[in-house]
Amino acid sequence: MDKKYFIKSMIVMGFIFAIVLVNANFLPKARAETGVGKDVFKVIVTLFGITNSTKDITTIVNVKDQTKIKLFNPENPESQVEDKVSYTMTFPDLRVDDGDPYTVCTVSAKDFKSHCIDGKNSPLNRPEFVDINVGGGSNNANEDEDSSED
Repeated sequence: MDKKYFIKSMIVMGFIFAIVLVNANFLPKARAETGVGKDVFKVIVTLFGITNSTKDITTIVNVKDQTKIKLFNPENPESQVEDKVSYTMTFPDLRVDDGDPYTVCTVSAKDFKSHCIDGKNSPLNRPEFVDINVGGGSNNANEDEDSSED
């Protein structure tokens, strides 16, 4: 009887070991943008709702200990045609893990008020997208922030 029990337990252990070995590649792995080569953390900021009365807008993106700044100048001939503009902020040589926070702020020369949106790095291998309405209305992210202040 002991020999049959030993053989059965070895077969069961062999199946368990085979299943674990086959599924080892499917287990969740820690993902992050390493900042090396093409694996760079990017935030794409789109300013929309731009009108003729739009003043200079400074866009600031902060991730960990790095900050990038872009200035929207409405008098730039390239930006006068469209009612939106997009900026890609890249952070080379910076490791950003899944769930790490980043902040996008805009400051208009019109009223010098800052409007900030907090985000977290998604586990997907793609840039983060932030849309900001600078034309007086608010987008969904700003509405969520405004409603939480009430």
